Amino acid sequence: MLVRVCSLLDLEDKKPRKFSINGIEVAIVRIDDKVFAIDAYCPHKGRNMEYGDVDGYKIRCDLHGYEYSLENGELVLNPYGKSSGWYFSSNLRIYKVEVKNKDIFIQI
Repeated sequence: MLVRVCSLLDLEDKKPRKFSINGIEVAIVRIDDKVFAIDAYCPHKGRNMEYGDVDGYKIRCDLHGYEYSLENGELVLNPYGKSSGWYFSSNLRIYKVEVKNKDIFIQI
């Protein structure tokens, strides 16, 4: 189902913003003319990704420094170099985005 989230005018460049859509919380990130939609919480320990830092097409969780691709959600940096137990993180969930007449829609 395609659902309207916000307008392009509601977003600052490279500044994630959290929205709740039909009970699903997502963070929307605009980088120039591209828009990305991701799960609002870091898959490592649940930090709100609205506070994440955007660098290129990656977002870094401000709590533990894990980095994920905004394009495909893949974990691109585990700052601890370990992948078991507390250090484990799955990939970040992403949502398909469509922009129509400056309105942002995501597929949920």
